[in-house]
Amino acid sequence: MGGVRIFDTDLARRLVLHEARAQQTPARELRDLGDGWLFHDPNDAEPFWNRLIAPSWPAGYAAFDRRLDEVITLFATLGRLPHIRPLPLGGTPSDMAQRLSSAGFETLGADRRMVLVQHGDGDALVAAMTSRVEHAFGGGTKVTVSRRETRREPGSRGPGAGGRTWAERRRWAVDASLVLADAFGVDADRRVALENDVLACVSRPGCSVLLVSVAGVPAAIARRASTDDGSYLSSIGTRPAFRGRGLGTLATALAVRDALHAGSPVVHLAVEEDNDSALRLYERLGFATVGEAAPDLLLR
Repeated sequence: MGGVRIFDTDLARRLVLHEARAQQTPARELRDLGDGWLFHDPNDAEPFWNRLIAPSWPAGYAAFDRRLDEVITLFATLGRLPHIRPLPLGGTPSDMAQRLSSAGFETLGADRRMVLVQHGDGDALVAAMTSRVEHAFGGGTKVTVSRRETRREPGSRGPGAGGRTWAERRRWAVDASLVLADAFGVDADRRVALENDVLACVSRPGCSVLLVSVAGVPAAIARRASTDDGSYLSSIGTRPAFRGRGLGTLATALAVRDALHAGSPVVHLAVEEDNDSALRLYERLGFATVGEAAPDLLLR
Protein backbone atom coordinates (compact mmCIF):
# COMPACT_ATOMS: atom_id res chain seq x y z
CA MET A 1 0.00 0.00 0.00
CA GLY A 2 2.97 2.31 0.42
CA GLY A 3 2.70 5.46 -1.70
CA VAL A 4 -0.75 4.69 -3.17
CA ARG A 5 -2.67 7.87 -4.05
CA ILE A 6 -6.30 8.33 -5.05
CA PHE A 7 -7.17 11.34 -7.18
CA ASP A 8 -10.96 11.41 -6.94
CA THR A 9 -12.33 14.92 -6.35
CA ASP A 10 -15.81 13.72 -5.40
CA LEU A 11 -14.37 11.31 -2.83
CA ALA A 12 -12.14 14.04 -1.38
CA ARG A 13 -15.12 16.35 -0.87
CA ARG A 14 -17.27 13.56 0.61
CA LEU A 15 -14.60 12.62 3.15
CA VAL A 16 -14.10 16.20 4.34
CA LEU A 17 -17.84 16.76 4.73
CA HIS A 18 -18.38 13.41 6.39
CA GLU A 19 -15.74 14.24 9.00
CA ALA A 20 -17.65 17.39 9.96
CA ARG A 21 -21.01 15.61 9.99
CA ALA A 22 -19.58 12.85 12.16
CA GLN A 23 -18.32 15.47 14.63
CA GLN A 24 -21.65 17.29 14.90
CA THR A 25 -23.49 17.49 18.19
CA PRO A 26 -26.82 19.12 19.03
CA ALA A 27 -24.82 22.30 19.74
CA ARG A 28 -22.36 22.22 16.82
CA GLU A 29 -23.82 23.22 13.49
CA LEU A 30 -22.72 22.60 9.94
CA ARG A 31 -24.02 25.35 7.69
CA ASP A 32 -23.98 25.20 3.89
CA LEU A 33 -22.80 28.60 2.62
CA GLY A 34 -23.18 27.68 -1.03
CA ASP A 35 -19.44 27.89 -1.71
CA GLY A 36 -18.22 26.08 1.41
CA TRP A 37 -19.45 24.80 4.76
CA LEU A 38 -19.20 26.51 8.13
CA PHE A 39 -18.62 24.24 11.11
CA HIS A 40 -19.38 26.21 14.28
CA ASP A 41 -19.58 25.54 18.00
CA PRO A 42 -21.24 28.46 19.84
CA ASN A 43 -20.00 27.14 23.21
CA ASP A 44 -16.34 26.51 22.45
CA ALA A 45 -13.98 29.00 20.79
CA GLU A 46 -11.37 26.32 20.01
CA PRO A 47 -10.53 26.83 16.30
CA PHE A 48 -10.80 23.07 15.63
CA TRP A 49 -14.56 23.30 16.24
CA ASN A 50 -14.93 26.54 14.27
CA ARG A 51 -13.78 26.35 10.68
CA LEU A 52 -14.79 26.94 7.09
CA ILE A 53 -14.26 23.75 5.12
CA ALA A 54 -14.09 22.86 1.42
CA PRO A 55 -14.27 26.45 0.09
CA SER A 56 -14.81 26.90 -3.63
CA TRP A 57 -14.33 30.58 -4.39
CA PRO A 58 -13.91 32.72 -7.53
CA ALA A 59 -10.49 32.56 -9.16
CA GLY A 60 -10.50 36.25 -10.07
CA TYR A 61 -8.50 38.21 -7.52
CA ALA A 62 -11.05 40.98 -6.94
CA ALA A 63 -13.94 38.55 -6.46
CA PHE A 64 -11.77 36.30 -4.29
CA ASP A 65 -10.78 39.19 -2.02
CA ARG A 66 -14.42 40.26 -1.66
CA ARG A 67 -15.43 36.75 -0.61
CA LEU A 68 -12.54 36.53 1.82
CA ASP A 69 -13.57 39.83 3.42
CA GLU A 70 -17.13 38.50 3.80
CA VAL A 71 -15.88 35.32 5.46
CA ILE A 72 -13.60 37.21 7.85
CA THR A 73 -16.58 39.39 8.81
CA LEU A 74 -18.71 36.27 9.36
CA PHE A 75 -16.17 34.86 11.80
CA ALA A 76 -16.00 38.22 13.56
CA THR A 77 -19.77 38.25 14.09
CA LEU A 78 -19.45 34.78 15.64
CA GLY A 79 -16.60 35.87 17.91
CA ARG A 80 -14.24 33.33 16.36
CA LEU A 81 -10.85 33.46 14.65
CA PRO A 82 -11.09 33.02 10.85
CA HIS A 83 -10.13 29.39 10.21
CA ILE A 84 -10.15 27.81 6.74
CA ARG A 85 -9.43 24.25 5.60
CA PRO A 86 -9.17 23.86 1.81
CA LEU A 87 -9.92 20.57 0.09
CA PRO A 88 -7.12 18.04 -0.47
CA LEU A 89 -8.17 17.86 -4.09
CA GLY A 90 -10.41 19.80 -6.46
CA GLY A 91 -10.80 23.06 -4.53
CA THR A 92 -10.83 26.43 -6.28
CA PRO A 93 -8.86 28.47 -6.80
CA SER A 94 -5.99 25.99 -6.97
CA ASP A 95 -3.67 28.43 -5.17
CA MET A 96 -6.10 29.00 -2.27
CA ALA A 97 -3.46 28.33 0.41
CA GLN A 98 -0.97 30.75 -1.11
CA ARG A 99 -3.58 33.51 -1.36
CA LEU A 100 -4.66 33.03 2.25
CA SER A 101 -1.04 33.07 3.40
CA SER A 102 -0.53 36.35 1.54
CA ALA A 103 -3.58 37.71 3.37
CA GLY A 104 -1.97 36.98 6.74
CA PHE A 105 -3.26 33.48 7.50
CA GLU A 106 -0.87 31.23 9.42
CA THR A 107 -0.42 27.59 8.41
CA LEU A 108 -0.93 25.48 11.54
CA GLY A 109 -0.13 22.22 9.80
CA ALA A 110 -1.35 20.00 6.99
CA ASP A 111 -3.33 16.75 7.03
CA ARG A 112 -3.43 13.86 4.61
CA ARG A 113 -6.86 12.32 4.06
CA MET A 114 -6.73 8.53 4.00
CA VAL A 115 -9.42 5.99 3.11
CA LEU A 116 -9.48 2.25 3.71
CA VAL A 117 -9.14 0.44 0.38
CA GLN A 118 -7.90 -2.98 1.52
CA HIS A 119 -8.77 -4.97 4.58
CA GLY A 120 -8.23 -8.58 5.43
CA ASP A 121 -9.51 -10.57 8.38
CA GLY A 122 -10.04 -7.91 11.03
CA ASP A 123 -10.49 -10.40 13.84
CA ALA A 124 -7.25 -12.18 12.94
CA LEU A 125 -5.35 -8.89 12.84
CA VAL A 126 -6.72 -7.82 16.22
CA ALA A 127 -5.79 -11.21 17.69
CA ALA A 128 -2.26 -10.96 16.29
CA MET A 129 -1.77 -7.42 17.60
CA THR A 130 -3.22 -8.32 20.99
CA SER A 131 -0.71 -11.16 21.25
CA ARG A 132 2.14 -8.83 20.28
CA VAL A 133 1.12 -6.22 22.83
CA GLU A 134 0.70 -8.82 25.57
CA HIS A 135 4.20 -10.09 24.84
CA ALA A 136 5.68 -6.57 24.75
CA PHE A 137 4.21 -5.60 28.11
CA GLY A 138 4.24 -8.99 29.79
CA GLY A 139 0.45 -9.15 29.95
CA GLY A 140 -1.93 -6.87 31.77
CA THR A 141 -3.42 -5.07 28.75
CA LYS A 142 -7.14 -4.37 28.72
CA VAL A 143 -9.47 -2.79 26.17
CA THR A 144 -12.63 -0.91 27.14
CA VAL A 145 -15.06 0.64 24.69
CA SER A 146 -17.51 3.37 25.62
CA ARG A 147 -20.54 3.92 23.43
CA ARG A 148 -24.24 4.59 23.62
CA GLU A 149 -25.20 1.35 21.89
CA THR A 150 -25.92 -1.57 24.18
CA ARG A 151 -24.05 -4.21 22.19
CA ARG A 152 -20.61 -5.10 23.53
CA GLU A 153 -17.28 -5.64 21.84
CA PRO A 154 -16.21 -9.30 21.94
CA GLY A 155 -13.98 -9.67 24.98
CA SER A 156 -14.47 -6.04 26.04
CA ARG A 157 -16.67 -4.09 28.38
CA GLY A 158 -16.94 -0.42 29.15
CA PRO A 159 -19.12 2.52 30.08
CA GLY A 160 -22.34 2.52 28.13
CA ALA A 161 -22.65 -1.25 28.59
CA GLY A 162 -23.58 -3.16 31.69
CA GLY A 163 -25.34 -0.23 33.41
CA ARG A 164 -22.35 1.92 34.37
CA THR A 165 -23.21 4.93 36.49
CA TRP A 166 -22.59 8.52 35.47
CA ALA A 167 -19.77 8.79 38.03
CA GLU A 168 -18.08 5.72 36.52
CA ARG A 169 -18.47 7.14 33.03
CA ARG A 170 -16.95 10.43 34.18
CA ARG A 171 -13.95 8.61 35.69
CA TRP A 172 -13.53 6.72 32.43
CA ALA A 173 -13.65 10.02 30.51
CA VAL A 174 -10.96 11.43 32.82
CA ASP A 175 -8.70 8.51 31.88
CA ALA A 176 -9.46 9.01 28.19
CA SER A 177 -8.70 12.74 28.40
CA LEU A 178 -5.42 11.97 30.14
CA VAL A 179 -4.32 9.85 27.17
CA LEU A 180 -5.48 12.48 24.67
CA ALA A 181 -3.68 15.30 26.48
CA ASP A 182 -0.44 13.32 26.81
CA ALA A 183 -0.50 11.84 23.31
CA PHE A 184 -1.26 15.11 21.52
CA GLY A 185 0.37 17.68 23.80
CA VAL A 186 -2.90 19.38 24.77
CA ASP A 187 -2.66 22.23 27.27
CA ALA A 188 -3.77 21.45 30.81
CA ASP A 189 -6.51 24.08 30.66
CA ARG A 190 -8.21 22.05 27.90
CA ARG A 191 -8.49 18.86 29.97
CA VAL A 192 -12.06 19.49 31.16
CA ALA A 193 -13.09 20.29 27.58
CA LEU A 194 -11.55 16.98 26.48
CA GLU A 195 -13.47 15.09 29.16
CA ASN A 196 -16.73 16.71 28.15
CA ASP A 197 -16.09 16.00 24.48
CA VAL A 198 -15.46 12.32 25.24
CA LEU A 199 -18.70 12.14 27.22
CA ALA A 200 -20.60 13.92 24.45
CA CYS A 201 -19.24 11.46 21.89
CA VAL A 202 -20.21 8.33 23.81
CA SER A 203 -23.69 9.74 24.41
CA ARG A 204 -24.40 9.98 20.68
CA PRO A 205 -25.48 7.04 18.50
CA GLY A 206 -22.63 5.82 16.32
CA CYS A 207 -19.86 7.49 18.31
CA SER A 208 -17.52 5.38 20.44
CA VAL A 209 -14.18 5.76 22.20
CA LEU A 210 -11.80 2.86 22.69
CA LEU A 211 -9.25 2.93 25.51
CA VAL A 212 -6.30 0.55 25.91
CA SER A 213 -4.81 0.25 29.39
CA VAL A 214 -1.60 -1.45 30.52
CA ALA A 215 -1.48 -2.73 34.11
CA GLY A 216 -4.36 -0.42 34.92
CA VAL A 217 -2.72 2.65 33.41
CA PRO A 218 -4.54 4.26 30.42
CA ALA A 219 -2.10 4.17 27.49
CA ALA A 220 -3.71 4.44 24.02
CA ILE A 221 -6.95 5.62 22.48
CA ALA A 222 -9.00 5.73 19.27
CA ARG A 223 -12.38 7.21 18.39
CA ARG A 224 -14.95 6.10 15.82
CA ALA A 225 -17.78 8.35 14.65
CA SER A 226 -20.18 6.65 12.26
CA THR A 227 -23.18 7.68 10.20
CA ASP A 228 -25.00 5.84 7.43
CA ASP A 229 -22.39 7.23 5.00
CA GLY A 230 -19.34 5.79 6.75
CA SER A 231 -16.99 5.88 9.72
CA TYR A 232 -14.45 8.56 10.57
CA LEU A 233 -11.60 7.49 12.86
CA SER A 234 -9.83 10.12 14.93
CA SER A 235 -7.97 10.80 18.19
CA ILE A 236 -5.73 7.79 17.54
CA GLY A 237 -2.80 8.21 19.89
CA THR A 238 -0.47 6.59 22.41
CA ARG A 239 1.13 8.22 25.44
CA PRO A 240 4.88 8.74 24.86
CA ALA A 241 5.94 6.31 27.61
CA PHE A 242 4.07 3.45 25.89
CA ARG A 243 5.00 4.05 22.25
CA GLY A 244 6.81 1.66 19.93
CA ARG A 245 5.25 -1.56 21.22
CA GLY A 246 2.15 -1.96 19.08
CA LEU A 247 -0.53 -0.15 21.07
CA GLY A 248 -1.26 2.35 18.28
CA THR A 249 -1.62 -0.45 15.74
CA LEU A 250 -3.91 -2.39 18.09
CA ALA A 251 -6.11 0.63 18.78
CA THR A 252 -6.39 1.41 15.06
CA ALA A 253 -7.09 -2.22 14.11
CA LEU A 254 -9.82 -2.41 16.76
CA ALA A 255 -11.42 0.82 15.49
CA VAL A 256 -11.29 -0.40 11.87
CA ARG A 257 -12.82 -3.75 12.83
CA ASP A 258 -15.55 -1.96 14.77
CA ALA A 259 -16.33 0.27 11.78
CA LEU A 260 -16.52 -2.69 9.40
CA HIS A 261 -18.72 -4.65 11.81
CA ALA A 262 -21.01 -1.61 11.90
CA GLY A 263 -21.42 -1.95 8.12
CA SER A 264 -19.66 1.29 7.21
CA PRO A 265 -19.39 1.69 3.41
CA VAL A 266 -16.28 3.84 3.82
CA VAL A 267 -13.71 4.13 6.62
CA HIS A 268 -11.41 7.14 6.67
CA LEU A 269 -9.11 9.26 8.83
CA ALA A 270 -6.69 12.17 8.68
CA VAL A 271 -3.02 12.17 9.62
CA GLU A 272 -0.55 15.02 9.97
CA GLU A 273 1.61 15.35 6.89
CA ASP A 274 4.89 15.03 8.81
CA ASN A 275 3.80 12.09 10.98
CA ASP A 276 5.67 9.48 8.95
CA SER A 277 5.30 6.67 11.49
CA ALA A 278 1.50 7.02 11.61
CA LEU A 279 1.34 7.31 7.82
CA ARG A 280 3.24 4.04 7.42
CA LEU A 281 1.05 2.37 10.05
CA TYR A 282 -2.15 3.32 8.26
CA GLU A 283 -0.75 2.23 4.91
CA ARG A 284 0.10 -1.18 6.38
CA LEU A 285 -3.49 -1.46 7.60
CA GLY A 286 -4.82 -0.84 4.09
CA PHE A 287 -5.37 2.93 3.91
CA ALA A 288 -4.48 5.04 0.86
CA THR A 289 -3.98 8.81 0.61
CA VAL A 290 -6.61 10.90 -1.17
CA GLY A 291 -5.20 13.87 -3.08
CA GLU A 292 -2.54 16.06 -1.49
CA ALA A 293 -1.95 17.26 2.05
CA ALA A 294 -4.41 20.05 2.87
CA PRO A 295 -3.20 22.96 5.04
CA ASP A 296 -4.97 24.24 8.12
CA LEU A 297 -5.05 28.06 7.96
CA LEU A 298 -5.82 30.48 10.80
CA LEU A 299 -5.92 34.28 10.93
CA ARG A 300 -4.96 35.49 14.42
